[in-house]
Amino acid sequence: MAANSVPVQSAGAALSSDQQSWIYSQFNGTTFQANAMDVQHEPLYDESTTAQAATIANLTQFFTNPAGKTLAQTNVTTAKRLDAPEAFAVMGINFSWLESILLADAIAVKNSFALEFWIGQKYYNRAPVSFYNAGTGLYGTLSTVAAAGNSIITNGLPAKGHRHELAINIVIDNQASFFGQLVGTPVVLTATGSGGVGATLIMLLDGLHARGVQ
Repeated sequence: MAANSVPVQSAGAALSSDQQSWIYSQFNGTTFQANAMDVQHEPLYDESTTAQAATIANLTQFFTNPAGKTLAQTNVTTAKRLDAPEAFAVMGINFSWLESILLADAIAVKNSFALEFWIGQKYYNRAPVSFYNAGTGLYGTLSTVAAAGNSIITNGLPAKGHRHELAINIVIDNQASFFGQLVGTPVVLTATGSGGVGATLIMLLDGLHARGVQ
C-alpha cells in the first residue's frame, strides 16, 4: 500500500494517523490506489452444498462458483477474483458446516480432508479442516435425544476467541486469483433412508476489505 494513501471509512469519518498506519501494515506493503480506498473489517465467504448420498469430491473448491447464490451463501460476485480495485488482507481463515449435518458425515469430513487457501499458483495456508475452527454457529444441549439428521454439531464454540486467526496476514491484491479447496479422500454422504440430509460447507476469510470509494 502506498505510504501516502488515505483510506476512509464508509461513514466518512476521518482516520487518525495511528489508524492509517495500522491499516497500511495489515496489507503487508501491498500497493493499491492512493487516496481512493474504503477499508472495512468484514469477511469474504462462500459455501458448497452436497446432497445426501452424493460425494464431496477431492478438490471441492470455494469462491469459484458464485452464480445464483444469495448473500447468505456468498458475498463474492466474480469467480476466484475481487472486482477492481478491491483488495483483501486475510487475518483469519474459518471453516464450518450447517448444523443440520449428520454427525457421521461431519466426522467423515473432518477426518478426510485438509483445507487449502490459494492465491495464483501457490497455496498460502494448509491444514486439516478441524484446525480452522468456525467460531460461529448454533450451540447448546438438546433437552431430548435428537432424531437422525437433526443434530446440532459445530466446529468450535460460537465465539470470537474460537475463530482461527493468522499470525501473518495473507493479502489478496487487486485482481489476484484466489480460491479455497478441500484436499483428501472423497466422502460419500449418508443417504436419506439412513438419516442423511447432505452437507453445506462454508469457508470464511476474516479480515480487512479494501474497496473503491463511491
